[in-house]
Order: sequence, then structure tokens, then C-alpha cells
Amino acid sequence: MKKIFGTIAAISGVGVAAMFNAAHADQAQIDALQNAVLELKQEMSKEKSKAYFKKGKGLSIESTDGKYSFQMKGRIMYDLTYITNSDQINSASNTQTFGSEFRRLRFSIKANVGDGWGVAFQPDFAETISDNSNTSGKGVDVKDAFISKKIKGIGTFKFGNAKSAGGMWENTSSNSLLFMERPMYNEVANLAHRMGVHYDTGGAFGNPFHLALSLTWGDEGAWRQEQENAGAAAQDNDYNISVAAHYTQKLGKKNQVMVGGSFTHETFVGGDLVSRKFEARAQGVHTLGDKVIDSDLVDISSYSYGGPQFAYTDGPLFIAGEYYYMKATRDDDITLNINFGDAKFHGGSLFAHYFVTGGANVKISDKKGKIGGVKCKAKFGCTALKVMYEKIDATHSEATIAKSTAGHIAHFGINHYFNSNVRLMIDGAKGFYRNGLTAAGVEARHSAEYNPFSLQTRLHLKF
Repeated sequence: MKKIFGTIAAISGVGVAAMFNAAHADQAQIDALQNAVLELKQEMSKEKSKAYFKKGKGLSIESTDGKYSFQMKGRIMYDLTYITNSDQINSASNTQTFGSEFRRLRFSIKANVGDGWGVAFQPDFAETISDNSNTSGKGVDVKDAFISKKIKGIGTFKFGNAKSAGGMWENTSSNSLLFMERPMYNEVANLAHRMGVHYDTGGAFGNPFHLALSLTWGDEGAWRQEQENAGAAAQDNDYNISVAAHYTQKLGKKNQVMVGGSFTHETFVGGDLVSRKFEARAQGVHTLGDKVIDSDLVDISSYSYGGPQFAYTDGPLFIAGEYYYMKATRDDDITLNINFGDAKFHGGSLFAHYFVTGGANVKISDKKGKIGGVKCKAKFGCTALKVMYEKIDATHSEATIAKSTAGHIAHFGINHYFNSNVRLMIDGAKGFYRNGLTAAGVEARHSAEYNPFSLQTRLHLKF
């Protein structure tokens, strides 16, 4: 009996020992597995090989080494507008006072394909007849369509249709504009998106300095040049060079100052009857099809413009100013029985923007030489008051054979940022114009005065 119990005890001991060893081995395996999972999670947290979303920068996918990426983003702007005395601007009694539209309905795709090469494509589905659409109606306007090459220590080159170097408000994206529209002098003197070769330092020589250069040709937004009838349309035969330079100094955490300037020279080829559009909407009311400045600069050989600019931000306060000088140079000949000489114009703006709630500020990008999007983190959003004064004088005696106008415009408004991606803009303006109603072929300087009031509002979402 003792042998039996001894045998049972021995077997039991061996079994317990085996179970203990097995349990210990399982625990070790479990611990090893947990450590492996933890290491994997840590590695995954370091990598960006998955899709992610950044505020205001859309949906992005990036490879582990960062050489390859794909980004999709966009902007949608819905406007409601009202203007008084619009019949004086349009010379028609049945002019529509109220208007609404999708001002911009853009989607953009950007991709980096390794070794600094990239591509971008940005269509705008809000093109309308009043935008001088070449589709004779609603269509799709291509803003960006280019191949890019980034070279470390030198900068980025873009080949194709891209935003040309320009003035302060022209250089600022519509996503970051603090008023709904750019000043009127900017509308009569800019290249916007053009086909060509574009260069931007993008911080390559140190962030305080920024330089942009563009060598372009063709019409605005000319992402395809038709050559079957070369020379038939004068505006297809222009060559342009533009430059913008900026210096930004950081004075504090939310305190920056930027000074800079821009210059553009457009050269026209084609002899007599070469013309360039010369037009601007009253107070930036975009739903108003007719324009307070609406003419052509005829028989011109070149058109040059540009000037100095500054911007200053300090906590909730942002102020900026810009001056523009414009000159149209004509050939010394006679066209349409009118001997035109050179024409000179000028314009400018002063702007102030102050956050009364939310603690946000307008940041200046020293890398890009312009203001960036407002970051609003307050629970109930961020609200800012804004004012702007702008001037445009296009009444030179050699300017035009149609509408020639001088104006002083006082703007005021409120911007409310629900968050960094959604904002409501309310813009009011009172204009003081003279000489905007001259009939075609008749010059009557100072013959007409009118003072419209406009109110605009925009719901703007970007992703």
C-alpha cells in the first residue's frame, strides 16, 4: 500500500512540476507576444504609411520613408450678395440687386512620386458666364495643372498651369483672404493662373526670405494653347515675367512683420489692334455680371504693374497695406482714328483685422511670403472685426474707349470662424465712384458720380 501511495505521490509531483513548467512557458510566450505587439504599435506610431486627416489640408496618404504621398483637399464657398444703385453700374433699369452663387467649388489632388517630383491638379466647378468663360456658359475651369520638382537648397520649380508670382492679395490663397474678394486694383492688374515655368524658394534659403518668379504666356487659365489659328487672337500672343520678394521677421510668439514687393511685365506681340482686358467689379460683388471698369487697353505693346507691400501681426491684431502702379505702353501709331499715348493708373489698400473673441491670430508664413489660414481652437469659435480702405484710379485720358473709373471704397465686416475649417464672412462696403458711365467711343471724365452700397456674406468650408 505504501508503495502504491508512494507511486501516486511521485506521479502527482511530476505532474505538478510539468504543469508548473508548462504554465511558466505559456506565460513567457504571452509576455513575449505582448512585447512584440507593443514594439509593433510603437513602430506603427512612428510611421505614416496609413491615411490621415489634417485640419485644412485634406486627406493624405504617405509612405513610411516620406518619399511618396497623395493628398486630396478642396474648398466650397457659397455667397449671397446685395447691392444698391446697380442700375447705374450696368446702365440698365432691370439690373438684379440680389444674387447668390457658389463662388468657388474646387477640389485638388497633389501627389509626390519620389526624388522631389510631384504633380497637382485643381479644377473649379463654379465657373460662370460672368467669369468670361470660354465655354459660353457654365463649365469647369482648371486652376492648377502642373508637374513640380523640388531641389534641396534651391527651391521648387513648377511646369504647367500654376499661380503666377504677384502682389500681396494676389499671392494670398482664397482660403486665407480676410475679405471675400481682392481689391479692385488687383483685378485690373494680375496674371492669376498661367501656363509657364514657375519658381518658388519655399524656405530653401532660410525662412525669413521668400522669392517667387514666373515666366508665363497665353491667357489667364490657359492650360492648353491652341495653335491652329496662331495670331488670330491677340491675347494668345503675350509673354510675361513676374517676380515677388518678401522678408519676414519674427518679433515674438505671435508677433511678425513682413515687407516685400512685386513687379509684373506683360509683353504683347501681334502689331496693331493688340488689346488686353481692363475690368473690375464694383466693390468685389462677384454676382454682378457687368463691371464698373469694363474696357480694353487697345493697341498696346506692354503692360507693367506692381509695388510695395507690408503686413504686421501681433496677437489678435493684423494690419496690412499695398500700393500698385500700372502703366500701359502703346505703339506710336494711329488705331481706330484715335492717337493713343501711354496710360498710367494706380491703386492701393489699407487693411486691419482684430479678433475680439477666441484668442486666434493671423499668422504670416515666412516660407511662402503670405498670410496663412487662421487656426481657431476656441470652444465657441473665433470672431474678428475688419475694415479696409481701397482706391483705384483708372481715369487716365489715354485709358480706354469705354468705361473709365476712379473710386474710393470703404469696407467693413465680421469674420466668424466656427473652427479652423469653417467660417462665416460678412462684408459691407460703400463706394464713391466717378466717371463710370461713359458711352463707348466717348470720353467724359468726371461726368458721372454714383455711390452704391453692397452687403455680402459667405459660408466657406475647406477640407
